[in-house]
Amino acid sequence: MLVTLVVGLMNSVSAILNGLVRRQHGLRHYLANGKGILGCLDGQKRGNDWMKEIGDETLLSAMTIPGTHDAAAYNYTGDLHEFWNCQTQPLFAQLDSGIRALDLRYALLDGKLHFFHSIALLDKKAEVIDIVYGLHAWLQKHPSETIVVSLKVDNGDPAGEEVQRLMGEVLDVTKAFWVEIVTTATTLKEARGKLVLMRRFPFSRPVGFDVALDWKVNDGNFKMPLDTEGKTFAQIEDFYLLQHLAHDAEKQVEKKWDVIKAHLLRAQKAIETDPKDLWITFSSAVGDRKLDETEDVTPRVMALGRGSVHGVNQHMKDWCAANRPKAVGIVFMDFVTVKRKTGQGEQEELDPDLIRAFIEMNPGRTTSIP
Repeated sequence: MLVTLVVGLMNSVSAILNGLVRRQHGLRHYLANGKGILGCLDGQKRGNDWMKEIGDETLLSAMTIPGTHDAAAYNYTGDLHEFWNCQTQPLFAQLDSGIRALDLRYALLDGKLHFFHSIALLDKKAEVIDIVYGLHAWLQKHPSETIVVSLKVDNGDPAGEEVQRLMGEVLDVTKAFWVEIVTTATTLKEARGKLVLMRRFPFSRPVGFDVALDWKVNDGNFKMPLDTEGKTFAQIEDFYLLQHLAHDAEKQVEKKWDVIKAHLLRAQKAIETDPKDLWITFSSAVGDRKLDETEDVTPRVMALGRGSVHGVNQHMKDWCAANRPKAVGIVFMDFVTVKRKTGQGEQEELDPDLIRAFIEMNPGRTTSIP
């Protein structure tokens, strides 16, 4: 018992000392270290303060919150296949365009928490602590907003002693940045200017939405309790592996879209009736990987389509237009991207129409984003 108390005290002191050292560097240190994931903290894009049009007493669980799956997987290191690539823009650009939920994956590397997508290292410098400080800095410029941050160990043991210690330090040092107690009854007023943790890793104390223990692999409709009484649940769609289907991109996209649509419809009905649960939809998926890479059904193909085949993003855009305004919860998407012709040729940018389609699924908004 005494040894446990001493170890706990030493860890707390270590976290405090590390925090003091980092504060001496100032925000510039975090932004510089995290630039490969964060991008640049500047620019004012349309739609980036859309939450100010939603009432204070609105429950987070009764909102539609557009998000990005594997949000940091836009510029990975090394010569790796595009199956690891899920986005095209850094985090600040995503937030500036209206994204409000970020799915971030990390792992232990050389005694630090770096960002990974499975085995793919996403940046050699950026650490979890840098990105948390960066997101907080963005919120200070946009105090009407909140950001849901899903954190998951994507390479290694999430319960490992060193991983747990380092994440504990991050959460201790940045405690003031997070909504302290979050439930499905948490209101937007309570969350404005704060980060909301969706915790996909086991932890020694109750922090954020705990969705760590009963996550089903490749399941299109499952739930897990968010409280000890079993009164509220996370209702989740995460059907992402479609290789077992026919070797056909169109059929794989259609199958994924059918699963997404069914979950969105369930979410709409439940939230409209009684928003006691947290609804989470992953539109991300991957299909066949073939010897001829031109035929691979990558995350990009699933999201954006190929040739005459529409991806799930276009299906979602059309569906939202026909079903608004009814909330559907948090939606994590791949490649929230559209191609535009410019003087320098064709370039990719974040898709304002897709993001707007989900923003406008929020009932009670006072204005429409231009």
